[in-house]
This record gives sequence, C-alpha cells and structure tokens, in this order.
Amino acid sequence: MCLALMGATLCAARADRLIEIPTGRLVYPERLTIEAGFLTGAPERERALLNLRVGGLLELQGARTGFENRLELYGVQYSLYPEIPGYAPGISVGVSDVFDRSPQGRGYYLAISYGIAALGETPLDHDLRVHLGFGWEGTPGFFIGFDVPLTNQLFLRAEHTGERINAALAWRPSNQIELRGAVIRDRTSWSIMIRLWEE
Repeated sequence: MCLALMGATLCAARADRLIEIPTGRLVYPERLTIEAGFLTGAPERERALLNLRVGGLLELQGARTGFENRLELYGVQYSLYPEIPGYAPGISVGVSDVFDRSPQGRGYYLAISYGIAALGETPLDHDLRVHLGFGWEGTPGFFIGFDVPLTNQLFLRAEHTGERINAALAWRPSNQIELRGAVIRDRTSWSIMIRLWEE
C-alpha cells in the first residue's frame, strides 16, 4: 500500500507538469500554482501539489499525498532555454525527489516543450502543446505527452510516463482556476488548481 502511494506521487513533484511528466516550461505568467485533490480507490488518498517559480529561470516543486502515512517529495527545475512560441521549444533540466525518499529514488531529467498554433475556422487562444523528455536514475528513460485545446476553456491531456498512459480532462473557467479529472496510474483523480501572482 505504501509503495503504491509513493509511486502515485513520484512524478507529481516535478516541473510545471502535464499530468505527471515534467515539461520544458516553467509556471508562467503566474509564479505560484497550488493543486489540491484526491485519488479515488482503495485506499483513497488526498493530494496537494505546489509549484513556485523563483525569478525567470528556476522553479521549486513540492508534493504531499495523504495526511496519515504521508509522503512528501520535492523537486527543482531550471530553464535552459525559454520557449519562443512558433520558433523554438522550451528546454529545461530538473531533479525529482531531491531528498531521495521514494522507492524509485532521486531522478534527473531533460524536458522539451513546443507549442503548435491551433488554427482553423475559429483559431483558439491556446496552442496544441507537445512535451517530451529523457530521464536518468529515478526518472523514466523517455516520456511524451500532448496538451490539446478542445475549446478556450477545455483541454484534453494524454501522456506516456515510460510505464503507462495517463489521461486528463481540464476545464479552465478563468485564467486562475482549473478543474481536473484524470486517470493516473489506473486510479481516478479529481482536483482543483489555483494559479497566483501573475506578472
């Protein structure tokens, strides 16, 4: 049970993530995101995730699952090259599980993200985004994901974490609030994300 809890939280303590996998982008234009929710199933577990951008190139992450027998993981990410929309991908490097608390252990990764304009008869305000990366030690060797805007408020996300496929549907009623329903490691997750301190 404890191992399942740890595995479900491992990837969450990473960069501005898609569902679990890290991306090549930092939280922007906000400087702080807080996500709270729960994983259904047996046992049901509460989850809290935090991403804090410090300056323009550094991001700190934290994740906590469960109030009893809790697991806390921390990560850090550095932006090597911020994305230039339509021209060049964002590239970042990071460390997951900095304090080496999970069964997988500390991991290192390189993540790349690129946006493709969602054009058509009615262009959307958000790009279709592709994320991929490579990991070492406690991080999967290869991971890939897609963020597809269905409307300006509704997003479909899917990723391959190196072990399995996760999927999520996110509704953003405003720029600061996002409601998420996801299937993460074969468990359903419901959460709300709040974005703060926009520049």
